Amino acid sequence: MPEKTRQACSALAGNWGLNKITDSDGSDKKHDGSSSDDTRKIKELEQEKVLFKEINDQVSAQADNLEKSRHDLEIKLGQESQKSKELEQEKIILEEIVDSAEKTGLTVHKKYYSSMAAVAIAVSLGFVGYTYYENQVISHTVLPIQQNYNSNYLIQNLQGDTVNTWVAWNIANGRIIHIHVTNTANVPQNLIDAIKNAILSTQTVTIDDSLTGKGPKGSSSVYYVGWEGAVENASAAPTKRYIPQQFDINGSPDGVGDIEIILTNDINPDGYSGYTRSIVDGNEILKSKITIFKVNTLDPDRLSSIIRHEFGHAMGLGHSTATEDLMSPMLPDYPYISSCDVDTLKGLYNGDQNSKVVCQK
Repeated sequence: MPEKTRQACSALAGNWGLNKITDSDGSDKKHDGSSSDDTRKIKELEQEKVLFKEINDQVSAQADNLEKSRHDLEIKLGQESQKSKELEQEKIILEEIVDSAEKTGLTVHKKYYSSMAAVAIAVSLGFVGYTYYENQVISHTVLPIQQNYNSNYLIQNLQGDTVNTWVAWNIANGRIIHIHVTNTANVPQNLIDAIKNAILSTQTVTIDDSLTGKGPKGSSSVYYVGWEGAVENASAAPTKRYIPQQFDINGSPDGVGDIEIILTNDINPDGYSGYTRSIVDGNEILKSKITIFKVNTLDPDRLSSIIRHEFGHAMGLGHSTATEDLMSPMLPDYPYISSCDVDTLKGLYNGDQNSKVVCQK
């Protein structure tokens, strides 16, 4: 046995309680004969063998424990890795769910607010549409010059009664009706000229009956642009009362008129674009006042159409049931003075206070 191995085994033997046999004086005990030496060497070898076996068993056991620990650690590491992957996947799924929920919530909110806005708009439009229908005269015209508007008229009896009826002027033959324009809106001269044209013009226009719904295409009717031309036609045959035929329009601030036309940018509380108020005594008109609202929104053609209608009230005419007629509450596509309006004027000034003319065409 090599010296180093022997020394290691001797040390191990010492650790395990294996000591050399010594004499009391500390010297190695010697036996006589070679057999004793062989026996001693054999015993030492057997002891070394046992020692090596025990050491080997301990090392093997420790190696097994280490291998088992390594295996368990690998299993745990694998499990932890799998858990980590699962957690990462769950995180991705949760993020997708959150994003989807946020998008869904946003979409639901958008749909909710869109629905609420649509309902609010629909209600508003319905209310505005109904109010507009009630308060504005709508003209669905092929002529771009027309504007939606509404009008009303009032006849105030000085005896205390206020009635909606047809009352005529009772003036001497040849007397001039003075008209005063109060321009509180400070409208330009072209609008004043439009007012004059709607009253003083004697011009006529011919319109195909198919456009007004009064007849087939190819037939036509004659209309008056201004009231002076219309009353000239109405006065062709004598009537019991003189139909006013001459009108003087005065725009001076201090002017006094039988008929006053007030131009204002104010809005009528009832939604009217035009309003005519006539004061009567008994069975005759004494004075009329026409108010045109929101003049700043009107162009000359639109203003002349409204004046033409309101001046019909000032002459004593009420509303017509024919929707294509100028005196309809709804301003028609072609707002000119019709032959039906002229015939109604004739009946009124011929003494039929409650005359109603059925338009033949």
